[in-house]
Amino acid sequence: MKRYPQRRTPALFFGRRSVPLGLAASLCLGIFMTAPATRAAPPPEVPASLEKTFQGLGASFGSKNKQKVIVKSGPVARAMLRGASPGKCWQVSLGGADFRITIEDTVKMDVEDCLRRLEQVPASYRVAFQIVSEGKKDGVAFYSDLDGAAAHGSQEYLNVIPQANALVMVHEAGHILSQRAEAAIPGMNEKWSEAIAKDGISVSPYGDTVAHEDLAEFARIHAMCLDAGPAKLAELKKLSPRRHALWEAIRKAAKAE
Repeated sequence: MKRYPQRRTPALFFGRRSVPLGLAASLCLGIFMTAPATRAAPPPEVPASLEKTFQGLGASFGSKNKQKVIVKSGPVARAMLRGASPGKCWQVSLGGADFRITIEDTVKMDVEDCLRRLEQVPASYRVAFQIVSEGKKDGVAFYSDLDGAAAHGSQEYLNVIPQANALVMVHEAGHILSQRAEAAIPGMNEKWSEAIAKDGISVSPYGDTVAHEDLAEFARIHAMCLDAGPAKLAELKKLSPRRHALWEAIRKAAKAE
């Protein structure tokens, strides 16, 4: 019989031992397969909402404001705009902002308590009080009941119940200032919706319901950060830059700088 030379599988030498090339490849592959993979660092966690991030600022809101309301005239009996309810009206001034307050006769709240609440609102937001005091408007109007709501706000009125605090007022100021600025910023609602999407963070559960409430809630958070100082404002701007830029444009257009 004709003999054929025996075929030998190529081998690699490990130390003094030879290892078939196929086995060596498997071993090398196994080394690479079992080596721990390098993992990318996890992305920074996005806060649940701006409200949760800054909620601690609410307890001290307005406590640093030192300006006091000066009563210039009143009270004068007045039929209030909502349902012609009988009330009393005062002309007041706070830090150079002149406006009026009107209190329904059924409200069990001393006028001094109403004024102390207004003093907590940051100075640049008080232009909202002036807007709702134009012409024959009631100014900041305190009602005993608003059909279950804590407050209503627009260019025509700022209605609140006795339980509403200064943070409720700055939320409503958000509605007032944005309405005043609409003529100067065409397509504001659409622009605000775009800002919400691009920022990628919730303001609050209530703000999540509709864009104009998101705006008013941002106004509230902004007022809290403004009251707390530059560091908190910078943090807010970093977390929600597009809302922040548009809100600054709204405040400028409404002359609330």
